[in-house]
Amino acid sequence: MKIADRPLAVPQPARGRLARSLQRSLPLWLLLPALLILLVIQVYPSFYSIYLAFQRRQAGVESFVGLRNFEILLRSADLWESMRNTLVYTCFYLVITMVLGFGLALLLNRRVRLTPLYMVLLFIPWVLSDVVAGTIWRWMFIRDYGILQELLQPLVQRTLLADPVGAMAIVIASSVWRSLAFATLLLLAALQLVPREVQESAAIDGATPGQVFWHVTLPLIQAQVLVTVLLLSIRAINSVGLILAITAGGPVRATNTLGFFLYQEAWKFGDFGLGAAIAMIMFALNIILTIVYLRTLRAEV
Repeated sequence: MKIADRPLAVPQPARGRLARSLQRSLPLWLLLPALLILLVIQVYPSFYSIYLAFQRRQAGVESFVGLRNFEILLRSADLWESMRNTLVYTCFYLVITMVLGFGLALLLNRRVRLTPLYMVLLFIPWVLSDVVAGTIWRWMFIRDYGILQELLQPLVQRTLLADPVGAMAIVIASSVWRSLAFATLLLLAALQLVPREVQESAAIDGATPGQVFWHVTLPLIQAQVLVTVLLLSIRAINSVGLILAITAGGPVRATNTLGFFLYQEAWKFGDFGLGAAIAMIMFALNIILTIVYLRTLRAEV
């Protein structure tokens, strides 16, 4: 074909280019309302907390004090006591939740009858608010007419809510009850990704069910397990609603964790500078945990 006979390229109209540009940017415009809401309720308060951590409010006037708030906290016995309580609470909560979550996930992964019904019942505690769940648990252990207190009275012979160890045990048990559905769902999703052919091959080779789990299944889902542990750890460090509703940090500060310590300093005593400094310490702990888990995950993978 001669060059003169070829059709000339017609320049695309500006309206077509504008339509394609709008089509490419449409997802961003659709996300804009959610991004604005996120900016208002999360990003701005986070930066404002950093600002408050270096301020001191006296007689309604804020003044810059530098690292004074952190110095006060590090010299306070209350901070170290709350960190110790947080460590005890987190360790027991994490171990019990993961063990029970794995057990339920393995059971539901066998596709037993009425599995959807069991999942619905399992998720009832998860959809309750912390205040409602905490109030339920506090009522069950109130002296004289709490149903669980009455059942356990012949064994413990004391009011558990008034005992430091008993109060921490109640808080841990309620937290496990609330988070068990979340952990079970994540672990069940991980188990369903494991090829059954691999497990059946190991069983044919003579491996017991325990050996199949420890040497075949668990290594294949270790990434999902570490993510579950990370999310539960962060939830434990930041937990405050259940503790406030059940024990209010008592008795004798036995359940005064970092989250409740933050609430007490900022909202009960009105010292928002110290409260923001505690929030920065909790944020640093969350970051350290995340880095440790990510490095462990990278090394395992």
